[in-house]
Amino acid sequence: MEIKPAFAGLKVIDISQGIAGPLAGMLLAQHGAQVIKIENTEAGDWARTTGGGKGASPGGHSALSIMGNLGKRSISLDLKSARGRELLWKLIEDADVVMEGFRPKVIERLGFGYAAVAKRNPRAIYVSLSGFGQSGPMRDRPATDPILQAFTGVMANNAGPGGKPQNVRSIPVDVMTALFAFQAIATALYSRLDQPHGRYIEISLIECAAWLNLYSMLQGLLNDGRPPARRPPNDVFQTSDGWVVISILEHRPWQEFCNAIERPELGDDPRFGTPASRTENGDELLSQVRDAFKARSNSYWCDRLTEFNILNSEVKTSAEFLDDPAVVASGIFERLSQPGIATPLPIPRIPGLPGFEDGTELARAPLAGEHTEAILREHGLTTEEIADLRASKVIKQPTL
Repeated sequence: MEIKPAFAGLKVIDISQGIAGPLAGMLLAQHGAQVIKIENTEAGDWARTTGGGKGASPGGHSALSIMGNLGKRSISLDLKSARGRELLWKLIEDADVVMEGFRPKVIERLGFGYAAVAKRNPRAIYVSLSGFGQSGPMRDRPATDPILQAFTGVMANNAGPGGKPQNVRSIPVDVMTALFAFQAIATALYSRLDQPHGRYIEISLIECAAWLNLYSMLQGLLNDGRPPARRPPNDVFQTSDGWVVISILEHRPWQEFCNAIERPELGDDPRFGTPASRTENGDELLSQVRDAFKARSNSYWCDRLTEFNILNSEVKTSAEFLDDPAVVASGIFERLSQPGIATPLPIPRIPGLPGFEDGTELARAPLAGEHTEAILREHGLTTEEIADLRASKVIKQPTL
């Protein structure tokens, strides 16, 4: 049975940049909304040229722009010009959702703050995304994922050798912010079914990073401010050809672990008899366990530990994860073609939705301004008016 997408027929104007806001907009698109991404007429969203390596180019793609814009349409407008702002109003006036991601007060200076939008379109759900929130002494500071990891304790809790704080490179703060933004928009749209008006939603990276770090924060507070204690033998161990991680959540598997590594005498050692004593004598315990792991390969240890019902995994690279037979068999990833990129790229399914279908609108991210002329025609502009806007550099349509 074919199921109608939840947000089919809804119109979203996405003026956000980077990845947190755009990723939330991408999820709205995957659930059926028509999402129009507003980009500048120079290089488009700054995320298109950030950290993209060989694939990044002005108006082209980067890893961020692909994952944040699947299923959207893009229009390039010069919002510094009066005519560009008039065009944006034409798009906003019947929108269901308006998303912006500027630093506080910038959007008001452009003339598209919540009060102005609500006056013209009182049913719009208006979302402001920022780094440090819309108020307070840090509101005007720019912020990125690593900055919020550092500020909120995430980086300190991920300390490496010598206690050096480490950045988690998979942009967890941005991704968590996108998910919180998506759920806030989805619930606001549901509430609007029984209400004649929209609402204002504020989302900040700092509050979402606080949730990301909450587990470690509470652990510290419940432990008199000390960092969470290690729970040996839970650790990452070097093998003869890589690394494996193990996790023992209860006392009962301890003896099974000792049998698995062929050190049954450790199970009878009073220094290691309880979780508390293993923590107290953690350095001694780990020094004995490490040598055992180094003598065998990853595959040996994963099979052996699994046989003894010990939670474990090989530590894989992203490429190894992608090519793992279990991952391939599960169909998590689809290989999707993107404009301007020679090789189809692996994109995971959106949990809860059908898989992507290569070549469809939902499976591709647009170039900056790719749909400019089509969107303007849909909003009543003539061919002559569009040509004049293009000649005046108010809009920009890329050559495909």
